[in-house]
Amino acid sequence: MPISKATASRIDIKQSECGAAVEYRSLIDQLLQTPEFRALAAYRHHKMNRQQHSFNVSWYAFRLARLCRWDAAAVARSGLLHDLFYYNFRDSDCTKNEHIYEHPQQALANARRLLDLTPKEEDIILNHMWPMCPEHRRHYKETYLVSLIDKYCCLLELAAVAVRFSKSLSKRAMQRLIPHI
Repeated sequence: MPISKATASRIDIKQSECGAAVEYRSLIDQLLQTPEFRALAAYRHHKMNRQQHSFNVSWYAFRLARLCRWDAAAVARSGLLHDLFYYNFRDSDCTKNEHIYEHPQQALANARRLLDLTPKEEDIILNHMWPMCPEHRRHYKETYLVSLIDKYCCLLELAAVAVRFSKSLSKRAMQRLIPHI
């Protein structure tokens, strides 16, 4: 299923004609169609799939970068590719610490195979786990932005799952409490 909305966003990026959505589509539409990006839908990430998570990070970071007049194009593209790796770390042999350090490098290698990246985009992908992986030196303000939005999206996604669970739970409780009329 093609992604059209970021979690908790009111804007349907595929349908909206607002300036931000039109600009965003022009930057990432080709990436969304690639088999490499579509394959991320098969991998769990923060209680949803990695494709949706990457889209969330890309969209929210793009909006903020655009607002700040920073490099919104680099943020949109690298936000979409920051978790471009193909395994569920909970199912693999690597430890959580190994995953934290290794998956940015795997994502960068996969992104390089997909398209030509600018040095800024490479830095964003490689360092999106900051401050947990502080050893890489070159950082742009956009790198910190994507890193912080990545953490924000994790919380947003967990909250969205909790809300869905809560609604489902209350619906089942109401069905048991109120007899059918």
